[in-house]
Amino acid sequence: MLKEGNHDYFLWKRIKAGNGQAFQELYDRYADILFSFGMVYSRDRELVKDCIHDLIFDLYKYRKNLAENDNIRNYLFKSLKRKVLASAKKNLRLVYSENLTQETGNELRETDADENEDQQDQLSRINRLIGQLPEKQREILNLKFQLEMPYHEISDIMDISVESVRTSVYRSIKTIREQLEGKDMILFFVLMKGYSQLN
Repeated sequence: MLKEGNHDYFLWKRIKAGNGQAFQELYDRYADILFSFGMVYSRDRELVKDCIHDLIFDLYKYRKNLAENDNIRNYLFKSLKRKVLASAKKNLRLVYSENLTQETGNELRETDADENEDQQDQLSRINRLIGQLPEKQREILNLKFQLEMPYHEISDIMDISVESVRTSVYRSIKTIREQLEGKDMILFFVLMKGYSQLN
């Protein structure tokens, strides 16, 4: 049942009516998070940007045929995922470990040379472990830790139950933890950005 007090409900109604300001509001509100989400599925920044623009244009073009909606974010995520994967014309390629490497770079530069080299080795090992996870588990980890999505949103995007999402995250972390210890384990939690809601 639609929640008529929900901001998305009224924004969507304005979009369906072709209100230009509503489309601008939609873009301003969601463009950045859509870009981050799109980069989960492709490393081609321009492709992701083009897909976002195409998505907004399609919303305007087919506005009269849009179904009622009170959760715009999930609708946009699902639509963008389809567009990016279709545009790439190749199998899903997640970039979770690459993202972790880039985001950890600044922290590693602040250490001395020996420690830096040691952490780089540990980081490479963690990245290899992440890369060995099943594709769906890597996708869920990316949505959970890179985009900080709650379980129910991941569930909706992946078309699986919330419990399945929780189980996947738990199993992924358990698999990696079983092969790490000491400093490796500490670095792993640093890479997880301190997000501790794993259950």
